[in-house]
Amino acid sequence: MIDSALDDRELIDKYLSGDGDAFGELVGRYQHLVYNLCFRVVGGDEAQDLTQEILIRLLDKVSLWRGEAKFGTWLYRLAINHCRDHLRRQRPDTVEMDHKLADPAPGPEQRLEARDLQEHLWAALMHLPVDSRAVVFLRDVEGFSYIQIAEILELELGTVKSRLARARLALAQTLAPVREQIEPVNHQRG
Repeated sequence: MIDSALDDRELIDKYLSGDGDAFGELVGRYQHLVYNLCFRVVGGDEAQDLTQEILIRLLDKVSLWRGEAKFGTWLYRLAINHCRDHLRRQRPDTVEMDHKLADPAPGPEQRLEARDLQEHLWAALMHLPVDSRAVVFLRDVEGFSYIQIAEILELELGTVKSRLARARLALAQTLAPVREQIEPVNHQRG
C-alpha cells in the first residue's frame, strides 16, 4: 500500500525502484488533469484514448523528469506535445468535438441558449491553432499563471501573453455575431 502523503518525487523514486503501486498513485493524482487537457485541446471523442497514450508514454519517460519544474508542469508539457503531435497527424477538418454541458438550474430556453453559446465557443476554440488553444485552456480554464504556462509550453513569457491576447481577440471576433443574436433576445425578456 502506497502512502498518499508521499510527494511526486518520492513516488517516482519508488516506481523507478520497481514499485508499480507508486506509479498507480501518481497516475491517480494526474489522470483527470491530463484528460481535461486532452478534452479541451483535441476534443471529446479522442480525449480518453490520448489520455491513455500519454500515461503509457509516462511509464517510459518519467525517468526523464529532473525536478527542475514541478512534476505536474512537466506532465502538462508532455501531454500538450502529445496532443500537438496527434493533431499534426490529422487533417484539421477531421478533428471532431464532443462536449456535454451540465448547466444547473436554468430553464429550458436558457439552457438551450447556454448550450448554443458553449457550442460556438468550443467550435471557435477548435479553430484556433493548437498552440493558441493550449494557452487559452491553461490560462482561462485551468487557471495557470503566465509563468507556469511559459514553463509548460517552453515559451518566453511575452510569447505566452501575446498568444493569449491574439487568441482571445480571435475568439471575441468569432463569437461577436453569436452574442449579437443572443443579446437582443435577452433584452426583449427584461
